Amino acid sequence: MEEWRKEVDTLYRLLDQEVSHYRQLIGEVKEEARCLRSGDPEALIRSVRVIEDWTHKIRNLEEEVRKRAQKLLGSLGKGGVDHPLSSLLPLLPPPHRSRLSSYQKEIDHLKTWLKQINERNVIYIRDCLDLLSSLIRPMVEGDGASSRYPGYRPLRATAPMALNQEV
Repeated sequence: MEEWRKEVDTLYRLLDQEVSHYRQLIGEVKEEARCLRSGDPEALIRSVRVIEDWTHKIRNLEEEVRKRAQKLLGSLGKGGVDHPLSSLLPLLPPPHRSRLSSYQKEIDHLKTWLKQINERNVIYIRDCLDLLSSLIRPMVEGDGASSRYPGYRPLRATAPMALNQEV
């Protein structure tokens, strides 16, 4: 029984780290948004790298949580399930069930919040690209530009001039 408690305590420590990592990631995604709006490419590149690092750490931690939960399920005689953390809930005493459920809800909330912030960043980037495209398109499209600028005629390709044979 003492081994079971150690596994649960280890699982709680890992879940605490996961919550903390998600909060750090959210902070960095907010920093990414600030960099996008301020137009600071160096800070944006740094922020993207930090986001990649936090994402990698979270994936590793999620895998470790899954393995620990799977091990705990095995020790309780219920191994081989796809969602070990959710499968643990009915097997745990009420205080542990409540705490584990609280972790799951908080992590789900943080994931939702992270997704919303990231979606806003994606929309901002898409809007900026659309704006740039609408500003550049008239300059690169020949016939489309002539209707917008009176008196403008795009250069037409002419027949090649005869080359001097002496050269």
